Amino acid sequence: MKITIATRLTILRILLVIPFMYTALNHGKGMAIAAFIFFISASITDFLDGRAARSMNEVTNLGKFFDQIADKILVDAALLVFLQIGYVASWFVITIIARDSFVSGLRMMGAVNGKVISASWWGKFKTTFQMLFIIFVLFYDINPIFGWTLNVILMWIALIMTVVSGIEYFVKNWEALKD
Repeated sequence: MKITIATRLTILRILLVIPFMYTALNHGKGMAIAAFIFFISASITDFLDGRAARSMNEVTNLGKFFDQIADKILVDAALLVFLQIGYVASWFVITIIARDSFVSGLRMMGAVNGKVISASWWGKFKTTFQMLFIIFVLFYDINPIFGWTLNVILMWIALIMTVVSGIEYFVKNWEALKD
């Protein structure tokens, strides 16, 4: 099995979660800036890995699977950090984790039936808004220039996109659940 550049970028995204969480959970302006940089860097790899895979004609089923896992690890890690700090409520975090778990289960059922369920545009928008929400919360820690209201708006948009994309996956891929 060849490890493509896109897959290496995906692995880097997962590895960046460790220093991100360490810096995000430690107080101080320097740590907040570091957490912001680590998360931005990890988020950029999400954009770059897909671009690399398409431009080099190296889109693989492994890459499609691994990319989704890396996104979930990164976003869920940030949300768990925010939960621990007190920036988000548990219902928000569990809604996102539950949706991701159900969609992952759907993908597994599809795989059992020989179908790869790739990310939809709604799923990509969902990830983008989740990451934007996280980036703005991290930026708020450094400089609360926009105030907390923008973070709350982005949180609700991310939540709505999460639910809508989850419903869309099930509507479009219902046959994957059939025996």
